[in-house]
Amino acid sequence: MKFIRFFKGSIPLVCLSAPVALVGCGGAEPAPQAPVMRDEGPQDASRPSMSASAEIGAMSEEKVQAAFERASRRLSSCYEKGVRRIPYLGGEIRFKVRVTEEGAARWAFVKESTLGDRETEACMLSVLKATRWPKPVGGEGLAENSFTFEPSSDERPPVPWTPDQLGTPYKKARPALESCRSQAGASQLKATLYIDTDGKPLAVGVSSADERGEDAAECVAGALRDITFPSPGSYASKVSVDID
Repeated sequence: MKFIRFFKGSIPLVCLSAPVALVGCGGAEPAPQAPVMRDEGPQDASRPSMSASAEIGAMSEEKVQAAFERASRRLSSCYEKGVRRIPYLGGEIRFKVRVTEEGAARWAFVKESTLGDRETEACMLSVLKATRWPKPVGGEGLAENSFTFEPSSDERPPVPWTPDQLGTPYKKARPALESCRSQAGASQLKATLYIDTDGKPLAVGVSSADERGEDAAECVAGALRDITFPSPGSYASKVSVDID
């Protein structure tokens, strides 16, 4: 059984129709071993400003939230597939979507993420690109939302690492990673890795400061997957690094 919670600032909890038990409605408590997905809801930055040229259109925050909620079942499914491969997969992920005047996604990218699995992130982006969005008024619109995924409490969490613990192999890989970023014309990227006990990455996730980072994400993830890092010991580790 899975549980899902949605939070939206000071606005009351919204319960969704989904094949999961809803937490927060009727006082239900989550089972201690179940993965949890929390929707942090759009922040103030998710309300696009109206420029003088009307390049960025206005969008209803309520309708944007409703669109994310409609997509939540499929986002949860992406996460559940990831958990089958990495039982302790978890973290926060924030998406940004450019919406055309027809209500379709022109592009979507992972703006921030500590989830650490590109396969899961790409699955979620596919969901958002296929979602129908409210039509902006006065130009194309921008929509943002973040979600937090928590693995089962029965799973031992990975050991947190600092970038320095990646050692010489990571230092040698820096030029290739920076090349991935610069060739895509992207600004700062962030990679999050799970490293197995043998030093090999179990999974790599990538987020970016702008949409061009999506063109660099696979390059970065592929380069990091090919590296053997120092062993974290008896348990897998998790680490995030900035690429700029």
